[in-house]
Amino acid sequence: MPQILYRYLLLEILPPFGVSLLGFTSIVFLGRMMKVTQMIVVKGVGIVDVLKTCVYLLPYLLVFTLPMAATVGILLAMTRLTVDQEVIAMKTAGLSFGQLLPPVLGFALGVGLLTLGLTVFASPWGQQATKDLMKDVVKRRADLGIQEQVFNTDFNGMMLFVNRVAPKGGHLEGVFVYDFRDQENPLTIYAENGDLSFDRERESMLMQLYDGRVIRWGKEPNRWQTLEFKRYELPLDVFSFGLKGAKSESEMSLGELWTVITTHPRGSDPSNRALVELNQRFAMPVGAVLLCLMAMPLGLSPRGHGHGRTWGLVLGLVVFLVYYVVFTASWRLAVNAKINPALAPWLSNFLFIWVALYLWLRTVRELPLLPAWRRVRGMVKAGS
Repeated sequence: MPQILYRYLLLEILPPFGVSLLGFTSIVFLGRMMKVTQMIVVKGVGIVDVLKTCVYLLPYLLVFTLPMAATVGILLAMTRLTVDQEVIAMKTAGLSFGQLLPPVLGFALGVGLLTLGLTVFASPWGQQATKDLMKDVVKRRADLGIQEQVFNTDFNGMMLFVNRVAPKGGHLEGVFVYDFRDQENPLTIYAENGDLSFDRERESMLMQLYDGRVIRWGKEPNRWQTLEFKRYELPLDVFSFGLKGAKSESEMSLGELWTVITTHPRGSDPSNRALVELNQRFAMPVGAVLLCLMAMPLGLSPRGHGHGRTWGLVLGLVVFLVYYVVFTASWRLAVNAKINPALAPWLSNFLFIWVALYLWLRTVRELPLLPAWRRVRGMVKAGS
């Protein structure tokens, strides 16, 4: 009997979980891919690089969509059983809510382990691989990311406007550059034509401008200078996605994060960021398990017959949104040293574990999850 019941519950959870995972991942994926598509497809880079970008981006997105889909999947499955009176039939057969827990708990632990693998291994690998791919693409196509007749801010410390970009070759026409990397002596540059290339020795971008003018100006009137040129070379800092330099915390392995924590002074910005990232990678899988366990009592709560699936979907999204808002807020407070960086990623888990215990206690006792709301609804119906 238990094996049949467990298999039945898992078969109820898996279809909505799969559909939700596909739907949420597709939505988030398309949003992330819009800029990449604009930078790669429009610029004529091959489809192979696009497919590689999709593969590398997927683990990072699954860190968020996998727990979300699991929460919604359990909610929809439990809601369907409740609306179709199957929960009442199970209780009539002598089954308690506690006997329905093992398959859901096993499913939640499986989701937690998958999320742990994503946060510890797959996501850092994917983000680093994406960065390496962007390096390779930019080496081959120096004009990547530059849009015509748009003020481009993808270069650090610089704003670039180009009237026309050749489809291939990196040739530019009508170039305007505002270079504020030196705050005391910013530059304004205008050139009739220009070319972009990649300097392999310095691993940096190089813009060669022709037939233009450089205006150097400062705070004092006597520091204004104007220079006309036939050929002018301007080194460019990397795109916002980075071609060189140190790894970001999200790209580091656990060992690299620990090295940053131990080599930087305690309380410094690099140490805080690395400490938050290290704890975050373990806090998110635990949060995924908690969200799954919360979904079951929410789905078993009685409600009307007409909106069961809609209720489950909306409720699952709201629960995940609240968790993610608390998680993000604590992360920002920790990075700014407002709260302990080691504890900040766990605050949402500390909060939601009490909510989960409350929901399960009310469910086991077969009490309404929100008794106050039931009284308010009764008063509204009586008044109408």
